[in-house]
Amino acid sequence: MRKVWLMIMLLNFLLLSNSLSAGEIRTVFVTAPSSFPDRGKLDAGVAALRNAGFRVVVGRSCQVSLSPREKAQELNEAFSNPEYEAIITARGGYGSYNILDWLDWETIAANPKPLVGYSDITALLLAIYFKTGIITYHGPMVAVELGSDNQSLKNIMDLFNGNKIIRFNYVSMPVIPGSMTGRLIPANLSLFQALQGTEYLGSLKDAILVLEDVSESKESLERMIWNIAHINGFSLLRGVIFAGFTEIKNGDLNDIKRLINDYFLGKEIPVWIGMPSYHGDFPKLVLPVGQWVNVDMEKGIIEILDSPADVVEKK
Repeated sequence: MRKVWLMIMLLNFLLLSNSLSAGEIRTVFVTAPSSFPDRGKLDAGVAALRNAGFRVVVGRSCQVSLSPREKAQELNEAFSNPEYEAIITARGGYGSYNILDWLDWETIAANPKPLVGYSDITALLLAIYFKTGIITYHGPMVAVELGSDNQSLKNIMDLFNGNKIIRFNYVSMPVIPGSMTGRLIPANLSLFQALQGTEYLGSLKDAILVLEDVSESKESLERMIWNIAHINGFSLLRGVIFAGFTEIKNGDLNDIKRLINDYFLGKEIPVWIGMPSYHGDFPKLVLPVGQWVNVDMEKGIIEILDSPADVVEKK
């Protein structure tokens, strides 16, 4: 059985590492594996998806309070149900890691489909990618952005239509300049750290980390950023992007920028600050977790590659 599962994982790397084909996504399932969504914002996001032409099915987790085991069962069923071609989470919040031990990894691996979310959903995005090889997506959520932000909805549509170029207009600051080619690993910094040392976070060889967080103290961010600078195998990374940090307690963004410069200046891989993929009131990028990409921060372009064999290193 383990050999069969490993073969399924390999197929998922080959099949879902490619961009989605236009017209593949017709029915979207909405689930709330973390905190309970605001009803008005949920309804607005669902309406936006329906107006864009999708059939939308809303899970029980968005309507009643469920236990972690019940939330996991809903997600297992969403993956196994062939009627649903994509899963978009309602919101982040707290507690998605509590459902990891209840997920049916063989069922998920055998039924690859995109899962979209960010913030606390990081635990699911990373665990599903590292356990099954399925590419997941760090991006806007139904009860957060989709009901009020047309560009975030367009970014979801671009994902579903198979676009291979992600563009962003953002003032990014190089700590160590350079373009990057590798596996994109976007994550909430707190959840990324929580998964370190567990079965749910695998090898970071060739990874381009894209990290963000919200409502953390300056001291907490200092500790976590120091950890990234000293992580085992740091030299095997292809780059680090600190996307953004908001609602910083006992400090401000300039404090965090100084910390990043202190800890990373002199490292041998590109390190950048600033990418529109963090908490805040602006359109969110949709970033594929585990996908091989070329990243040019100066031009604001992420090019999605079909496989590592398509990599062309940029000097």
